[in-house]
Amino acid sequence: MKISEITTEIVKDYCGISDNDSDEIIEKVLMPAAKTFITGYTGLSETEINQHDELATAFMVLVNDMYTQRDYTLNYNKQVNPCVKTILSLYSVNYL
Repeated sequence: MKISEITTEIVKDYCGISDNDSDEIIEKVLMPAAKTFITGYTGLSETEINQHDELATAFMVLVNDMYTQRDYTLNYNKQVNPCVKTILSLYSVNYL
C-alpha cells in the first residue's frame, strides 16, 4: 500500500479509533503532518515516497504517535521510534 492510498478510515483502524470525533484532525492535521515529516526527513518528494510501500507503515506509526502522544515530551530520554527511524533511513537522501 502506498501513502497516497491511505484513507482516514485505514488510519483509524490502524490506530484503534472507533469514533468519528477526531476525523477532521486526523485528515486535515495529522496525515499531512506525517507526510511532511517523511518528505522532510528523507528528502524524497511526495511522488518518490509513494514508490516505497513500506513507508506507509512509517506514515501510520507517525499518525498514531501524533494522535496518542500529544505532550511535548513524555520523559527526558524520549527516543525516535526505532522502526520508523529504520524505515525512513532506508530512503534518506537528506544527509544533514
